[in-house]
Amino acid sequence: MKKHWVKKEDLDKPLCEVFSDTKTQGTARQWVAITEFVIGVSPCDLDNMDFNEMNEYMDYLDKQLMKVVH
Repeated sequence: MKKHWVKKEDLDKPLCEVFSDTKTQGTARQWVAITEFVIGVSPCDLDNMDFNEMNEYMDYLDKQLMKVVH
């Protein structure tokens, strides 16, 4: 498991409670929704993804977001 992968039960917890090195009160679900909006992709249904699919999708979003901001 990757260091910053999220468990399904943690999707709606503040990220600072999930990862000790994070300060944001936002949740992983919120981050996904905001990132999807920013990069212009259709919203996905995280609840219907398995653990690996969900985290690979979040990794994909992160990579796409980095392209937009750089």
